[in-house]
Amino acid sequence: MHITIVLGPFKPPPPAPSGAIEKVWWRLAATFARRGHPTTVVGPDHPDLPRGDSINGIRFVRLPLLDRGSSVKMDIVRDFGWSRSARALLPQADVTVTNCFWLPWILRSPRRREKAGVGVLNMHVQRFPKGQMFLYGGVDRISTVSQAIVDGIAGERPALADRISLIGNPVDLEVFHPLEPREDPSSDRPIRILYTGRIHPEKGLHLLVEAWQRLLTRGRDFQLRLVGPAGQGDGGGGPDYVRRLMDLAGEAPLELPGGVSDPTALADELRAADLYCYPSIAAKGEASPVAPLEAMACGLPPVVADLPQYSAYIQNDRTGLVFTRGDGEVDSLTGALERLSGDPSLRERLSAAAIAAASRYGIEEIADAYLEDFQESIDDLRKGRHRS
Repeated sequence: MHITIVLGPFKPPPPAPSGAIEKVWWRLAATFARRGHPTTVVGPDHPDLPRGDSINGIRFVRLPLLDRGSSVKMDIVRDFGWSRSARALLPQADVTVTNCFWLPWILRSPRRREKAGVGVLNMHVQRFPKGQMFLYGGVDRISTVSQAIVDGIAGERPALADRISLIGNPVDLEVFHPLEPREDPSSDRPIRILYTGRIHPEKGLHLLVEAWQRLLTRGRDFQLRLVGPAGQGDGGGGPDYVRRLMDLAGEAPLELPGGVSDPTALADELRAADLYCYPSIAAKGEASPVAPLEAMACGLPPVVADLPQYSAYIQNDRTGLVFTRGDGEVDSLTGALERLSGDPSLRERLSAAAIAAASRYGIEEIADAYLEDFQESIDDLRKGRHRS
């Protein structure tokens, strides 16, 4: 089948500095192409990308990269112009997948979709819906990555409920795998706590810094390393949030090395850590983050909040530890980190279970799920379903 993937305007595909969604779809595109499905990616250009019409077997159609601004509303407006430009470059396809805000609306009528030759129009949703789903009544399929978002979409737009497919985010198991044997934290060196992802308030990093401060007062030495971009143009919280974190850290040496775009280097960061925490409490900001899965694949059981977005692969005391949001959430997070750091048998048990759980989300397995869903969508389209 011919597959087109249209990325948004603000992040290029790898090896340029990319976001999580761009990395996911680029990996999937390469897998589709390797399996013999002609695959085109329409996305923003970047100087770090190889030149030419094809990259790793993927046909790449380039548009100018847009810098993300400080206003979400203005970024949505700018997405409209970018989506119109992308629409003019779409090749004939059996399936067209996009996460652009406006492109599905631009292609909302059957006549427009048939004229554009997009085949099945699949809107990929990686964030909790916030009132925009009324724009997407014309799509043939909505793909998303967690049951929480499925429920949110269906609750906001019940007519779309039978068009939603749930397929988790993939992790590259060839890159993200455990170091054997993993060094166990000992009493003669600091215990290394790691977070990977955007340095943004919705990620709850201020809670993690506060928990780290409490751990430091209890007699053991802990290091805290927050790896990820902080600039607003990269989806971070900007200098004000960095200052807030540094103020919370006080005299303690909080490590903020910036973003890591190379997956191998990121895997090395994970394998060098003792504990992993992804403290996001954004119930309507998270989809199904890849970062905790990457940690699990490296043998690090994650400490996360009690968000339903994680429930498919993180179960408390089985594949990770879950802290409770709300009153006392810093105490709950501190307790989880302290328990995990002080119990080698618990770490060993959870690590083995985390590796097994992450293995279900390999790129090949997730590519299988998408190709099966694409074919089902094509069959539905041929039968005249949803094309209204």
